[in-house]
Amino acid sequence: MRPFTPTLAACAACAAFLLAAPAARAADFSFEGLLADGPLAGLAFSGSFSVDTAGVLPGVDANVPLSAFTLQLGSQTYSLASADFTPVAYFALGEFAGLSYVDADSTDLALRPQIALVPGFDSFAEAYLAYVSVPVAGVSAGFGSYSVAVVPEPASLALWLAGLAGVAAAARRRRSA
Repeated sequence: MRPFTPTLAACAACAAFLLAAPAARAADFSFEGLLADGPLAGLAFSGSFSVDTAGVLPGVDANVPLSAFTLQLGSQTYSLASADFTPVAYFALGEFAGLSYVDADSTDLALRPQIALVPGFDSFAEAYLAYVSVPVAGVSAGFGSYSVAVVPEPASLALWLAGLAGVAAAARRRRSA
C-alpha cells in the first residue's frame, strides 16, 4: 500500500495556514429582505457588512462597530458614510441579534426614503428594517424583515477546495489500486 503523500502534504499546508492565521478577522456578511408594509411594500433590498467578531463573548451583550456597510433599496444606496450614527452589529448574550443603522437625513422622501435597521432585543428573529417615504393613501412608513448569510473568506474557500481535491485524489487512487 502506497502512502498518500499529496494528501498528507495538503493537510500539512492547511494546518500551517490555520496556525499562522491572525486571531482577529473581520467577518463578511450579506443580507437581503423584502419590505412587507407601507407605500414601498414588495420592494426588495440587499446589502453587505463587515464586523470583527473576535471580541464577542458568549453570554455577553455587545455592540460592535461595522467596518463596512452597504444597503441597496430601490435605486438608492446607503453606506457607512451616510449613517447618522456609528452603525453597529448587536449581539444579545453573544448571539447576533441584528444591525443598528440609521439614515434619517433625507429631505426628499420621494427620492430617498429615511431608513433604520433595528436589531432584535433578544434574538435576530426580532430584527427589521423600518422606513419613511412619501405618503401613499395616508401611509408614509413601513417595515420589512431580512436574512443574513456569512460570505466565505477566500482563504476558507481555498481550504475547502484543497480538502475536496485531497478527497478526490484519495478516491481516484483507491479506484486505481
